[in-house]
Amino acid sequence: MSENEMGYRGSKSEFNHSVKEQRVDGGWCKKPLHLRCTLMGFERNYQIKIPSKQLYKQYYSTLSKSSLNNKLHPWFITGFADAEGCFSFAIKPDAKSKLKWRSSLLFVIKLHIKDAAILELLKNTLMVGKLRTNGQNSVQYVVESIKELQVIVDHFNKYPLVTQKASDFLIFKQCFEIIKQREHLTDQGLLSLIGLKSSINWGLSDSLKEAFPNVTCVGRPEYKFNGIPDPYWVAGFTSGDGSFHLNIKKSDTNISHRVSLRFSINLHIRDAEVLKGLVIYFNTLNKTSTVVKGMLNQEKQYVSKSDNTVSLAITKTTEISEVIIPFFEEYPIQGVKSLDFADFKKVAMMIGAKEHLTIEGLHRILEIKLNMNKHREW
Repeated sequence: MSENEMGYRGSKSEFNHSVKEQRVDGGWCKKPLHLRCTLMGFERNYQIKIPSKQLYKQYYSTLSKSSLNNKLHPWFITGFADAEGCFSFAIKPDAKSKLKWRSSLLFVIKLHIKDAAILELLKNTLMVGKLRTNGQNSVQYVVESIKELQVIVDHFNKYPLVTQKASDFLIFKQCFEIIKQREHLTDQGLLSLIGLKSSINWGLSDSLKEAFPNVTCVGRPEYKFNGIPDPYWVAGFTSGDGSFHLNIKKSDTNISHRVSLRFSINLHIRDAEVLKGLVIYFNTLNKTSTVVKGMLNQEKQYVSKSDNTVSLAITKTTEISEVIIPFFEEYPIQGVKSLDFADFKKVAMMIGAKEHLTIEGLHRILEIKLNMNKHREW
């Protein structure tokens, strides 16, 4: 599964990578003593088999300890929906209907099956919706009845979306009110729905354009970024769109290796203001920290644009240790990505203790890297 597809839940690599990340096989050569790294391509080519694959597969909850047997914070839900949610609206032919067309609304979140636990917690928190398998490796949380969609609308009215997805919700909400009042069963109500659909997601299908050539299209609601509302929103959004990565590269001397950390978030260019807002937000967490102050003063260093994407990347070890890790310790990541964060934190502590400068430490970090992100067992 591609990491840019909706179902992918591991830490995501940067959008502009044209070559898929390959796993690295590492071994120590004695003559002379050095770490040998070989791109393996496929797991069947590995010189040493992974024990977890030979013995048994362990299934576990990917929810953080703070959320087990509890409910998700409402701002976490909004942040996660900003990253992974979809407001879907369909108008399809229906011969049994008086108007020959049927309208339906869905709020959907699709994830890899290994993250079913977080969708179950979402369902238990909101007390509406259903979980459905979607193919062999994915599951989706779906809310579709008007009664239950009222809960979804009420939630996002109280805890508003932050990204451009807020405009989709405003259109979705207008469609919801029309259907709730049963106006969609009239010619005028149906035309109003079709006009609204022209501005959400993929717009009107060819069949709708052909059937309603004179429909008046509705303009997309104006979007304005209004800042980061709550730390739990950051935790939810990062649980969806954030990435925790380790890099191991040979130094210029070609003798030792350099270990680095990267926390990143990659979005469509239209949400550039959100990433700039995150830099500002991290700056406000601890105004006495010279590390965090530096983040605001050098905003361009953290947010970069390329074609249709925008990226936030934090790579300085001090900023990761003093800002990023403490933040997500207090406001936990949920799902499989919480395991990536745990490994990320472990390596940061090793770097702080300078263990990465030893052969044993470097070998241990390499083993951690080989089992992170999309390579992780579940």
